[in-house]
Amino acid sequence: MKFMKNALVILAGGKGKRFSQKTPKQFYKIGNNTMISSFLENLDIKPFSVIVLSIDKKYRDKIKDNFKLIIQKNKIIFSEPGKTRQESSFNSLKKIKKYKIKNVLIHDAARPFCTNKLIKKILIKLKHNNNCIPFVEYNDRQINKTNKKDEKVINIHTPQGFDYNLIYNAHKKFKKERFSDDAGLIQKLNLKINLLKGEKENIKITYPEDLVYFNLLKKPTIRSGIGYDIHKIDKKTKNGLKLCGVKLPFSKLIGHSDADVGLHAICDSIFGALSMRDIGYYFPNTKSKWKNADSSTFIIYCKKKLIEKGYYITNLDINIIAEKPKINTFVTLMKKRISNLLNIEKNIISIKATTNEKIGFIGNGEGIAAEAIVQISNENIN
Repeated sequence: MKFMKNALVILAGGKGKRFSQKTPKQFYKIGNNTMISSFLENLDIKPFSVIVLSIDKKYRDKIKDNFKLIIQKNKIIFSEPGKTRQESSFNSLKKIKKYKIKNVLIHDAARPFCTNKLIKKILIKLKHNNNCIPFVEYNDRQINKTNKKDEKVINIHTPQGFDYNLIYNAHKKFKKERFSDDAGLIQKLNLKINLLKGEKENIKITYPEDLVYFNLLKKPTIRSGIGYDIHKIDKKTKNGLKLCGVKLPFSKLIGHSDADVGLHAICDSIFGALSMRDIGYYFPNTKSKWKNADSSTFIIYCKKKLIEKGYYITNLDINIIAEKPKINTFVTLMKKRISNLLNIEKNIISIKATTNEKIGFIGNGEGIAAEAIVQISNENIN
C-alpha cells in the first residue's frame, strides 16, 4: 500500500520525574534494551520519509551506534527537547519543515508497545482526515465527583496523527498556551477530533511499577541462525590448529586470522540470528588489524551484540567436518572455552564431529569445515 510523504516524531526528551530513577524512563534498560531502542527495533520504517528523535544530546550516541544504517540513509534525525512536551513537539516539527511532509505522527517514547498495525491504521485514516487520535475505553465505571452521574471516559494515546501544516500552524499560533498533548491543539481550533480505536497494550510507562506491565506484555521472541566456515590445511606445519578456541596438535589452518572455523561458524550463526551481516563484514581480511587475530575477539563482539539487543543463547549446536584430527578428547575443553567466552552454560552446547567419507576437498584431507546453529531468545531476560 502506498502512503503519502509521512514523518514520525518520537518525543524522548522528558526527565521522567515520576519514574523516580536517575535515568529517564525512555532510556531505562528493560532486560538489556531501552524502551526507545525496543520500539525502534520493531518499527517498520518504510512508510516514513524521516523519523525525528527529540532526545537530549548525551543519550544520542547509543542510538547512533545501534541504528547506524538507518541514520546514514537520513531516515533518523535529531531535534532538541524543549522545557515542555509541547516545546519538544514544536521543535521537532520545525526540524522537518524542509522535507515537505504531508502527514506526521507524534509519539511518546514512553509507549514502547505501539504496533506497526496501529501505525498503519492511523496513516490510512489520515488519507481522508486532517487528524487521527487513538483511544481506549476504560472498563470500569467512571463517576463525576460533582454531579455523581456516570461518565463515558476514554484514554487518549499516541501516536497521534495530523496533517503536517495543520499541527505546525496550531503549535505556532498557540505556543504561549499550554497543552498536555498535540490533540489539545486541534480541540483549541474547534476542529473535529477523529478518533480511532487504539490498543490496550499500548500503555505508557510512567512509574517504576509500570515495568511489571512491560515484562508481562513484552512478547518473547525466539530466533535462530546458521553459520558455516571452511579453511585449507597448511600441511607445512605440524602444530597450531585452533578449533573452538582450543589448540590441537595438528597442522594449522590457513587464514587471515587464526582460522578457527569453529568460532567463525558460531559468530556467523549469532550474526544471522540477530539479523546482522556476516563475519567478513565486521572483521574483513583486508584489514591488517585482524591479521593473525585470536578469534575469541570475534566471539566477545558477538556476546556484546547479544546483550545490546536483549537476547541470550538457549542452544548452540556445532558440527566439525574433518578427516583428521579426531576431536573426541578435546570436546570437554572446547565446551568449557565457548562457555567462558559467551558466558553460557556448558549443558546448552553440543559439539559433534564427522568425516566427509574421503570425498572432495575435506575428504582428501585438504581442509576442515565447521557449521553452527544457534537459538536465541529474549524471554524472561530479567
